[in-house]
Amino acid sequence: MKTQKIHLVALLVISQFTFAQHSANYNSAEAQEKKMSGNYNYQNPNAYQNPVVNTIQTSYSTDQEMVITIKGIYNEKATSQRAVFSVLQVGKTAEEVTTLMDDRIQTVMNELKLFNPEIEVISDMISFIPTYDFEVQKKIFNPKTYNEKPSGFELKKNLIIKYKNTNDLNKIMTLCAKQEIYDLAKVDYVTSNLDHIRDVLQAKASEEYKQMLTNYSAIMNMDLFKKEKTLVEGYNTIYPMESYKSYTAYSQAAINFSPDSEVNSIKKNSTQFYDGALAKSHTFVVNADITEPTIQLFYDLTIRIKLREDQLPKNTIIRNNRYYIITAAGDIKPLAL
Repeated sequence: MKTQKIHLVALLVISQFTFAQHSANYNSAEAQEKKMSGNYNYQNPNAYQNPVVNTIQTSYSTDQEMVITIKGIYNEKATSQRAVFSVLQVGKTAEEVTTLMDDRIQTVMNELKLFNPEIEVISDMISFIPTYDFEVQKKIFNPKTYNEKPSGFELKKNLIIKYKNTNDLNKIMTLCAKQEIYDLAKVDYVTSNLDHIRDVLQAKASEEYKQMLTNYSAIMNMDLFKKEKTLVEGYNTIYPMESYKSYTAYSQAAINFSPDSEVNSIKKNSTQFYDGALAKSHTFVVNADITEPTIQLFYDLTIRIKLREDQLPKNTIIRNNRYYIITAAGDIKPLAL
Protein backbone atom coordinates (compact mmCIF):
# COMPACT_ATOMS: atom_id res chain seq x y z
CA MET A 1 0.00 0.00 0.00
CA LYS A 2 1.45 3.36 -0.98
CA THR A 3 1.82 5.82 1.89
CA GLN A 4 1.09 9.44 1.17
CA LYS A 5 2.69 12.19 3.22
CA ILE A 6 0.60 15.27 3.41
CA HIS A 7 2.16 18.63 4.22
CA LEU A 8 0.02 20.48 6.67
CA VAL A 9 -0.80 24.14 6.67
CA ALA A 10 0.83 25.83 9.63
CA LEU A 11 -1.54 28.06 11.48
CA LEU A 12 -1.39 29.53 14.93
CA VAL A 13 -3.15 29.04 18.24
CA ILE A 14 -3.32 32.22 20.20
CA SER A 15 -2.62 31.87 23.90
CA GLN A 16 -4.24 35.20 24.75
CA PHE A 17 -6.81 37.58 23.26
CA THR A 18 -6.27 38.98 19.76
CA PHE A 19 -7.28 42.00 17.76
CA ALA A 20 -8.71 41.96 14.24
CA GLN A 21 -5.68 43.56 12.67
CA HIS A 22 -2.80 42.68 10.37
CA SER A 23 -0.07 41.61 12.79
CA ALA A 24 1.83 38.64 11.34
CA ASN A 25 1.54 35.14 12.78
CA TYR A 26 0.04 36.10 16.13
CA ASN A 27 -3.31 37.03 14.61
CA SER A 28 -3.27 34.86 11.49
CA ALA A 29 -5.51 32.22 13.07
CA GLU A 30 -8.25 34.72 13.83
CA ALA A 31 -7.85 36.28 10.40
CA GLN A 32 -8.29 32.80 8.91
CA GLU A 33 -11.46 32.22 10.92
CA LYS A 34 -13.00 35.57 10.02
CA LYS A 35 -11.77 35.44 6.38
CA MET A 36 -11.18 39.15 6.21
CA SER A 37 -9.29 39.01 2.88
CA GLY A 38 -8.37 36.83 -0.08
CA ASN A 39 -10.68 34.65 -2.18
CA TYR A 40 -13.52 34.82 0.32
CA ASN A 41 -14.18 38.47 -0.48
CA TYR A 42 -13.64 37.84 -4.16
CA GLN A 43 -16.30 35.14 -4.23
CA ASN A 44 -18.63 37.10 -1.91
CA PRO A 45 -18.60 40.76 -2.95
CA ASN A 46 -21.04 41.67 -0.17
CA ALA A 47 -19.22 39.74 2.53
CA TYR A 48 -17.11 42.61 3.81
CA GLN A 49 -18.89 45.09 6.06
CA ASN A 50 -17.55 47.97 8.05
CA PRO A 51 -17.04 46.88 11.68
CA VAL A 52 -18.86 48.60 14.50
CA VAL A 53 -16.36 50.72 16.42
CA ASN A 54 -17.04 51.62 20.03
CA THR A 55 -15.50 54.95 21.00
CA ILE A 56 -13.70 55.51 24.29
CA GLN A 57 -15.34 58.11 26.52
CA THR A 58 -12.97 60.89 27.61
CA SER A 59 -15.42 63.55 28.81
CA TYR A 60 -18.98 63.74 30.06
CA SER A 61 -21.19 66.20 31.92
CA THR A 62 -24.42 66.48 33.89
CA ASP A 63 -26.35 69.47 35.16
CA GLN A 64 -24.09 69.50 38.20
CA GLU A 65 -20.57 68.83 36.89
CA MET A 66 -18.33 67.99 33.95
CA VAL A 67 -15.60 65.32 34.08
CA ILE A 68 -12.59 65.41 31.76
CA THR A 69 -10.12 62.51 31.59
CA ILE A 70 -6.73 62.86 29.91
CA LYS A 71 -4.42 59.85 29.46
CA GLY A 72 -0.89 59.89 28.12
CA ILE A 73 1.92 57.45 27.29
CA TYR A 74 5.64 58.16 27.18
CA ASN A 75 7.75 55.57 25.33
CA GLU A 76 11.26 55.72 26.77
CA LYS A 77 14.31 53.94 25.40
CA ALA A 78 16.35 52.36 28.16
CA THR A 79 19.43 54.38 29.04
CA SER A 80 21.05 51.07 30.01
CA GLN A 81 20.19 47.39 30.28
CA ARG A 82 21.27 44.68 32.73
CA ALA A 83 21.57 41.07 31.60
CA VAL A 84 21.69 38.49 34.37
CA PHE A 85 23.29 35.12 33.55
CA SER A 86 23.17 32.16 35.94
CA VAL A 87 26.50 30.30 36.21
CA LEU A 88 26.90 26.82 37.70
CA GLN A 89 30.18 25.08 38.50
CA VAL A 90 30.75 21.65 40.09
CA GLY A 91 33.96 19.95 41.18
CA LYS A 92 35.47 17.43 43.53
CA THR A 93 37.13 19.95 45.86
CA ALA A 94 36.30 23.47 47.00
CA GLU A 95 39.51 24.78 45.52
CA GLU A 96 38.81 23.18 42.14
CA VAL A 97 35.27 24.62 42.00
CA THR A 98 36.28 28.18 42.85
CA THR A 99 39.25 28.11 40.46
CA LEU A 100 37.17 26.88 37.52
CA MET A 101 34.42 29.40 38.24
CA ASP A 102 36.83 32.34 38.56
CA ASP A 103 38.57 31.40 35.30
CA ARG A 104 35.31 31.31 33.36
CA ILE A 105 34.04 34.62 34.73
CA GLN A 106 37.38 36.40 34.37
CA THR A 107 37.66 35.28 30.76
CA VAL A 108 34.23 36.74 30.01
CA MET A 109 35.16 39.99 31.74
CA ASN A 110 38.41 40.34 29.76
CA GLU A 111 36.76 39.66 26.40
CA LEU A 112 33.88 42.05 27.10
CA LYS A 113 36.35 44.77 28.06
CA LEU A 114 38.10 44.32 24.72
CA PHE A 115 34.78 44.40 22.88
CA ASN A 116 33.41 47.50 24.63
CA PRO A 117 35.18 49.16 27.59
CA GLU A 118 31.89 50.79 28.69
CA ILE A 119 30.30 47.43 29.54
CA GLU A 120 30.26 46.78 33.30
CA VAL A 121 30.45 43.24 34.68
CA ILE A 122 30.08 42.05 38.26
CA SER A 123 29.53 38.62 39.82
CA ASP A 124 26.94 37.95 42.50
CA MET A 125 27.44 35.02 44.89
CA ILE A 126 24.37 32.77 45.16
CA SER A 127 25.34 29.51 46.89
CA PHE A 128 28.30 27.23 47.66
CA ILE A 129 27.29 23.82 48.99
CA PRO A 130 28.70 20.27 49.09
CA THR A 131 27.08 17.49 47.10
CA TYR A 132 26.50 13.95 48.32
CA ASP A 133 26.20 10.42 46.98
CA PHE A 134 24.90 7.34 48.74
CA GLU A 135 26.98 4.31 49.66
CA VAL A 136 25.78 0.94 50.91
CA GLN A 137 27.27 -0.42 54.13
CA LYS A 138 26.62 -4.04 55.07
CA LYS A 139 26.30 -4.81 58.76
CA ILE A 140 25.63 -8.02 60.74
CA PHE A 141 22.30 -6.96 62.27
CA ASN A 142 21.21 -4.63 59.42
CA PRO A 143 21.85 -6.15 55.97
CA LYS A 144 21.87 -2.83 54.07
CA THR A 145 22.31 0.73 55.30
CA TYR A 146 22.47 3.75 52.94
CA ASN A 147 24.70 6.59 54.17
CA GLU A 148 25.39 9.97 52.57
CA LYS A 149 28.97 10.41 51.41
CA PRO A 150 30.46 13.79 50.31
CA SER A 151 31.25 13.64 46.61
CA GLY A 152 32.06 17.21 45.63
CA PHE A 153 30.98 20.84 45.68
CA GLU A 154 28.48 22.99 43.76
CA LEU A 155 29.01 26.72 43.26
CA LYS A 156 26.36 29.10 41.84
CA LYS A 157 26.89 32.72 40.85
CA ASN A 158 25.03 35.33 38.82
CA LEU A 159 26.92 37.29 36.21
CA ILE A 160 25.43 40.80 35.93
CA ILE A 161 26.37 42.66 32.75
CA LYS A 162 25.38 46.30 32.23
CA TYR A 163 25.40 47.72 28.69
CA LYS A 164 23.86 50.65 26.81
CA ASN A 165 23.50 49.46 23.21
CA THR A 166 20.69 46.93 22.74
CA ASN A 167 22.53 45.11 19.96
CA ASP A 168 25.49 44.46 22.27
CA LEU A 169 23.52 41.63 23.87
CA ASN A 170 24.19 39.43 20.84
CA LYS A 171 27.97 39.72 21.33
CA ILE A 172 27.60 39.30 25.10
CA MET A 173 25.72 36.04 24.66
CA THR A 174 28.33 34.77 22.19
CA LEU A 175 31.22 35.45 24.58
CA CYS A 176 29.35 33.90 27.50
CA ALA A 177 28.51 30.80 25.47
CA LYS A 178 32.22 30.19 24.84
CA GLN A 179 32.57 29.73 28.61
CA GLU A 180 29.49 27.49 28.75
CA ILE A 181 27.35 30.25 30.28
CA TYR A 182 23.99 29.86 28.58
CA ASP A 183 21.31 30.58 31.18
CA LEU A 184 20.09 34.15 30.58
CA ALA A 185 17.85 34.64 33.62
CA LYS A 186 16.46 38.09 32.73
CA VAL A 187 17.16 41.47 31.16
CA ASP A 188 16.34 44.61 33.14
CA TYR A 189 15.62 47.91 31.40
CA VAL A 190 16.84 50.99 33.27
CA THR A 191 16.20 54.69 32.70
CA SER A 192 17.60 57.66 34.57
CA ASN A 193 15.05 60.14 33.16
CA LEU A 194 11.98 59.35 35.26
CA ASP A 195 11.73 62.83 36.80
CA HIS A 196 12.05 64.51 33.41
CA ILE A 197 9.49 62.15 31.85
CA ARG A 198 6.92 62.92 34.53
CA ASP A 199 7.40 66.65 33.97
CA VAL A 200 6.89 66.18 30.22
CA LEU A 201 3.73 64.11 30.74
CA GLN A 202 2.30 66.66 33.15
CA ALA A 203 3.06 69.57 30.82
CA LYS A 204 1.59 67.77 27.80
CA ALA A 205 -1.57 66.89 29.74
CA SER A 206 -1.89 70.51 30.83
CA GLU A 207 -1.77 71.66 27.20
CA GLU A 208 -4.41 69.12 26.22
CA TYR A 209 -6.59 70.22 29.14
CA LYS A 210 -6.43 73.92 28.22
CA GLN A 211 -7.34 73.15 24.61
CA MET A 212 -10.26 70.94 25.64
CA LEU A 213 -11.50 73.54 28.12
CA THR A 214 -11.41 76.22 25.41
CA ASN A 215 -13.42 74.05 23.02
CA TYR A 216 -15.97 73.01 25.65
CA SER A 217 -16.43 76.61 26.80
CA ALA A 218 -17.40 77.58 23.26
CA ILE A 219 -19.73 74.58 22.89
CA MET A 220 -21.48 75.04 26.26
CA ASN A 221 -21.51 78.85 26.05
CA MET A 222 -19.94 79.35 29.47
CA ASP A 223 -16.48 80.17 30.78
CA LEU A 224 -15.30 76.85 32.24
CA PHE A 225 -11.96 78.37 33.24
CA LYS A 226 -13.67 80.25 36.10
CA LYS A 227 -15.57 77.25 37.45
CA GLU A 228 -14.60 75.45 40.63
CA LYS A 229 -12.52 72.33 39.94
CA THR A 230 -11.05 69.26 41.63
CA LEU A 231 -8.51 66.88 40.11
CA VAL A 232 -6.91 63.46 40.54
CA GLU A 233 -3.70 62.38 38.79
CA GLY A 234 -1.76 59.12 38.70
CA TYR A 235 1.40 57.55 37.26
CA ASN A 236 2.41 54.02 36.35
CA THR A 237 5.39 52.34 34.67
CA ILE A 238 5.39 49.16 32.58
CA TYR A 239 8.74 47.55 31.72
CA PRO A 240 9.28 45.51 28.54
CA MET A 241 9.48 42.16 30.33
CA GLU A 242 5.90 42.75 31.52
CA SER A 243 4.60 43.28 27.97
CA TYR A 244 5.66 40.06 26.25
CA LYS A 245 2.96 37.67 25.04
CA SER A 246 3.27 34.07 23.91
CA TYR A 247 1.63 32.03 21.21
CA THR A 248 1.96 28.47 19.93
CA ALA A 249 1.89 27.24 16.34
CA TYR A 250 -0.23 24.24 15.45
CA SER A 251 -0.92 22.09 12.39
CA GLN A 252 -4.33 21.75 10.84
CA ALA A 253 -5.32 19.88 7.72
CA ALA A 254 -7.16 21.91 5.13
CA ILE A 255 -8.67 18.86 3.35
CA ASN A 256 -10.21 15.50 4.24
CA PHE A 257 -7.78 12.59 4.03
CA SER A 258 -8.51 9.12 2.78
CA PRO A 259 -8.54 6.34 5.42
CA ASP A 260 -5.23 4.94 4.18
CA SER A 261 -3.39 8.28 4.35
CA GLU A 262 -0.65 8.91 6.88
CA VAL A 263 -0.55 12.30 8.58
CA ASN A 264 2.67 13.52 10.16
CA SER A 265 2.18 16.39 12.61
CA ILE A 266 4.97 18.90 12.92
CA LYS A 267 6.40 19.94 16.26
CA LYS A 268 4.48 22.82 17.80
CA ASN A 269 6.64 25.85 18.38
CA SER A 270 6.09 28.23 21.30
CA THR A 271 7.53 31.72 21.18
CA GLN A 272 7.06 35.24 22.55
CA PHE A 273 6.92 38.76 21.18
CA TYR A 274 6.83 42.28 22.60
CA ASP A 275 3.31 43.76 22.64
CA GLY A 276 3.31 47.22 24.20
CA ALA A 277 0.21 49.14 25.19
CA LEU A 278 -1.71 50.60 22.26
CA ALA A 279 -2.24 54.32 21.86
CA LYS A 280 -5.93 54.06 20.95
CA SER A 281 -7.19 54.43 24.53
CA HIS A 282 -4.97 57.44 25.31
CA THR A 283 -5.20 61.13 24.55
CA PHE A 284 -1.57 61.54 23.50
CA VAL A 285 1.64 59.53 23.06
CA VAL A 286 5.18 60.88 23.38
CA ASN A 287 7.81 59.10 21.21
CA ALA A 288 5.27 56.94 19.42
CA ASP A 289 7.60 55.91 16.57
CA ILE A 290 10.12 53.67 18.38
CA THR A 291 11.03 50.24 17.04
CA GLU A 292 12.72 48.53 19.97
CA PRO A 293 10.91 47.49 23.19
CA THR A 294 10.55 50.51 25.46
CA ILE A 295 9.75 51.44 29.03
CA GLN A 296 6.18 52.76 28.93
CA LEU A 297 5.18 55.42 31.46
CA PHE A 298 1.49 56.19 31.85
CA TYR A 299 -0.14 59.36 33.14
CA ASP A 300 -3.81 59.90 34.00
CA LEU A 301 -5.43 63.24 34.84
CA THR A 302 -9.11 63.51 35.82
CA ILE A 303 -10.66 66.97 36.34
CA ARG A 304 -14.11 67.51 37.80
CA ILE A 305 -15.65 70.89 36.99
CA LYS A 306 -18.55 72.17 39.08
CA LEU A 307 -21.10 73.63 36.65
CA ARG A 308 -23.84 74.81 39.01
CA GLU A 309 -22.83 77.47 41.50
CA ASP A 310 -24.07 77.44 45.08
CA GLN A 311 -26.97 79.80 45.77
CA LEU A 312 -25.02 81.49 48.56
CA PRO A 313 -21.62 83.07 47.96
CA LYS A 314 -18.52 81.38 49.28
CA ASN A 315 -17.47 81.95 52.89
CA THR A 316 -21.09 82.69 53.88
CA ILE A 317 -21.74 81.83 57.53
CA ILE A 318 -25.19 80.38 58.13
CA ARG A 319 -26.47 80.91 61.67
CA ASN A 320 -29.32 78.77 62.90
CA ASN A 321 -29.84 79.91 66.50
CA ARG A 322 -32.59 78.50 68.66
CA TYR A 323 -33.79 80.11 71.89
CA TYR A 324 -35.34 78.38 74.89
CA ILE A 325 -37.08 79.60 78.07
CA ILE A 326 -36.98 77.92 81.46
CA THR A 327 -40.26 78.15 83.32
CA ALA A 328 -40.66 78.58 87.07
CA ALA A 329 -41.43 74.87 87.29
CA GLY A 330 -38.08 74.07 85.68
CA ASP A 331 -39.44 73.09 82.26
CA ILE A 332 -37.53 74.01 79.07
CA LYS A 333 -39.67 75.30 76.21
CA PRO A 334 -38.56 76.59 72.79
CA LEU A 335 -39.08 80.28 72.25
CA ALA A 336 -40.50 81.14 68.84
CA LEU A 337 -38.98 84.32 67.40
